[in-house]
Amino acid sequence: MYPSSPKRILFIRPSALGDVCRSVPVVVSLKKQWPEATIDWLVQSEFVDAVSAHPAIETIIPFPRKAMKHWYLPAGFFKLMSLLRLLKKKKYDLVIDAQGLARSGLFTWTTRCATRVGLASAKEYAWLAYTHKVVVQHKHTVDQMLELSEAAGANSIVDMQLYVNQPDATWWDAWKETNDIEQYAVLAPTSRWQSKQWPQERFLSVAEHIMNLGMKVIIVGAPHEENQITSLLEHEAVHNVLPEMTIGRMMAVIASSQFVLANDSAALHIAVGFNRTCVGLFGPTNPAIVGPYKKEDSVIAADVHYEHVQYRNRSLGTSIMEQIETQTVICRIDEILEMGKDS
Repeated sequence: MYPSSPKRILFIRPSALGDVCRSVPVVVSLKKQWPEATIDWLVQSEFVDAVSAHPAIETIIPFPRKAMKHWYLPAGFFKLMSLLRLLKKKKYDLVIDAQGLARSGLFTWTTRCATRVGLASAKEYAWLAYTHKVVVQHKHTVDQMLELSEAAGANSIVDMQLYVNQPDATWWDAWKETNDIEQYAVLAPTSRWQSKQWPQERFLSVAEHIMNLGMKVIIVGAPHEENQITSLLEHEAVHNVLPEMTIGRMMAVIASSQFVLANDSAALHIAVGFNRTCVGLFGPTNPAIVGPYKKEDSVIAADVHYEHVQYRNRSLGTSIMEQIETQTVICRIDEILEMGKDS
């Protein structure tokens, strides 16, 4: 039986960053249904800033994935045991695992909670940890995650709103003032997988177009990704904040931007979370499943038979993304900005 009114809820979604950002409707739905309940979120340590300011969350439980990678060594084993003891000690009434992998299944099972909800299609035998296995009916990832909270008894609230921590907002306000930044566009040209990357020189052409429109261009990404986009960062149209970038700061940058252009990456879902105008470029991944939620008009996708491609296939290079023409992207940006003036 599901608890009629859970008092202590654990939501498990450790990664990846984009998935963490688009999971917030689940905690919003849970809080709306049970406003007196406390909701904890177990999230990868590196991604804490993405959700730590959200008002629906009582406590963030960091998952130090890197430190636990070598869990079989004394240091890693100690950290793992400490986390597992904490989860058991919390005595949750409801646990929802939206990750569906072995480690999240372990965390779920460790709570010994009477009601543990997860996907019936969970991988790596994670489904063995669940008392309630949900067979999803929807296609998009956000809708699938909301099916988990619905199965637990919470009506779905599609609220994607993200929140910026004050220190990050203060940093960005100071940076804008120092560098005389007012209206600006955000470009997110990097990706962990080369198959998802639109060619750098095409981002450069878009940056020049944006400069001609009278706006500044801010590049976001991880500091270690600078070497992927050196020629783009050296262009006069571009402001490079990568050396100072954190996830919280990237959120602050995106939150007050005029629009965001991104590959299939976390920056795109952060833009949705701040209701920013955005254009998402998709190649080997299906935007109907992982695209910007309810923003189909913001997608430019290559012509792909998704069942025949896998974005992790390194031999793809940028071949699929190269199908997307520069002028197509520029025209879409102009259309969206024009619509923004009329609204």
